[in-house]
Amino acid sequence: MSKTKSHFSLLCCLFISCFIATPFALASVNRIVAVVDKGVILQSELDEQVKLMYQRLPIEQRRSIPRKDIEKRVLDNMITNELQLQIARRSSIKISEAEIDASMEQIAKANKLSIDTFKSLLQKDGLSLDAFRKSLRDQMLVRRVQSSYVYHEVKVSQQEVDSFLKLLEQNQGLQSTEYHLGHILISTPENATPTDISKAKEKAQKILEALNQGQRFSTLSIAKSDASNALQGGDLGWMKLAQMPTLLSPYVKKMDENSISPLIASPSGFHIIKLMGIRGQEKTLVTKTHVRHILIKINALISDKIAQDRLLTLKTRIQNGDDFTTLARANSDDRGSAIKGGKLGWVEPGALVPAFEAVMNKLAINDVSDPVQTQFGWHLIQVLGREQKDNSKKVHETQARLQLRKRKADAAINAWLIKLRDDAYVEYRLDK
Repeated sequence: MSKTKSHFSLLCCLFISCFIATPFALASVNRIVAVVDKGVILQSELDEQVKLMYQRLPIEQRRSIPRKDIEKRVLDNMITNELQLQIARRSSIKISEAEIDASMEQIAKANKLSIDTFKSLLQKDGLSLDAFRKSLRDQMLVRRVQSSYVYHEVKVSQQEVDSFLKLLEQNQGLQSTEYHLGHILISTPENATPTDISKAKEKAQKILEALNQGQRFSTLSIAKSDASNALQGGDLGWMKLAQMPTLLSPYVKKMDENSISPLIASPSGFHIIKLMGIRGQEKTLVTKTHVRHILIKINALISDKIAQDRLLTLKTRIQNGDDFTTLARANSDDRGSAIKGGKLGWVEPGALVPAFEAVMNKLAINDVSDPVQTQFGWHLIQVLGREQKDNSKKVHETQARLQLRKRKADAAINAWLIKLRDDAYVEYRLDK
């Protein structure tokens, strides 16, 4: 298999691993493995999910994880998704065919493929188009349910953002350094006995030894970890020290890239972390442009041709020495800027419509454009100056708000899912 196709296959498996339920087993073994409120999960559906989970692993690692090590947690994940899909059905939440088409096009584009090539590769990987579309629909439904019932209630105040940034600034180097972490947890029960703790520590120690001998972190996470993200390989993503659980940050500070921590004990069990990457955060510079314009709007009396001719006449007058400010005040239909001589002030990228910005960005200082059409009419544009500005503070605020919102949302969704599961009727028939 080529590197490109292998990457594509992995992406598809990651994208659909929690949702596809295409029967591949014989009807004789297509029994019910779980009853979930008013729904059921079939053996064939579970088999397909387990099969896809194995496809996520490197080929040389697939035989190292017994099916029993991941079958139960895959089934648990399917049960949680089924409960959310039942909410979607009861609430009449729908995903249109057009939305699914758009999602497929985005996936194809991300892989630099045409949509036809994308569909062809799906078939070569043994995934039917109908099954893939169903997986997309289910994933989008789950996201929409979580947004409707949980995420929209998550708020982050400016005070929280300011406090978060202040905390970052109080720690040396945190403004520029982010860490990519992997996490494995061997949990202990509530009110654990010394025997419980000893068994968990022994299991964690064996995992640590396997990691130090070169076994893949993601493989051991899928097979052994009790963390909520175990099936995602234990990947915690990128974060700054202040964004980490306080239990982990003292260890991360002392670790080198690709190193493994010792066992980290906590009331919840024993943790192992891997520092998978370190990166710095450079200044974010943006180019601000000081610009002014004259606008002629189109109406029943003013056609495109008339507007262009009027602006060309004004451009000639400006080139012959007439004052732009005076002409803007007398001729521009943008009354808000006309009283300022056409000035729009200093603008950042994205502040103006694309057609206007595209021409503005090509103009030399003090040059006047030819007539430019936008949805507002026709413009003459003049650039008065440019400067680079450090936009890092604004970027940091945006990143902080997103990080805080994600943290709150993850906690809220996890709590909601636990309650959803506790309130549901779930009957396991996996071993029957």
